Amino acid sequence: MVDLIFVVAGLLCLAPLVALAMRQRRKTVTAALPLAVDIASLHGFVSPGRLMARANISEKDAKEALAEACRQGLLSRGEDGRYFMKQPSIDGPAPSS
Repeated sequence: MVDLIFVVAGLLCLAPLVALAMRQRRKTVTAALPLAVDIASLHGFVSPGRLMARANISEKDAKEALAEACRQGLLSRGEDGRYFMKQPSIDGPAPSS
């Protein structure tokens, strides 16, 4: 019975720490998005390694930030693993003058 109490108490203490870690990771990924777009606009592309070095984040966070940029339509992923600025569509509407 005492063991069960310690297990439940341990889980109750662990849950807030996990939630805090998830919020911190989300904040890190969100902060890396503008930097990824800036790097891509400056160099023409951005790779997870370059974003890791510039933003001082882990590889997992860099890949997540680049994937989020693709989901938001800011970058597109190339076949070689690099991420490029989205190019305007050729079939899109003509610019008005």
